Amino acid sequence: MEQWIASVVGEMHINKVSQTDIAKKMGVTNDYVWMILNGKKSPKNAETRIKSAIADIIREREKNE
Repeated sequence: MEQWIASVVGEMHINKVSQTDIAKKMGVTNDYVWMILNGKKSPKNAETRIKSAIADIIREREKNE
């Protein structure tokens, strides 16, 4: 597993962000996100896109509090 994936999964747990949340934000399927986070697929810019989606989700939640 790539180090960035472990870091992202940790951040997801800490901030209670689900794969489904990320998939919706990215406009992809939950299965696709699962494949990336489990090392089955490694598309170009996956790290950037997933980290950006998580940051956006966290920002939106903080704004709505």
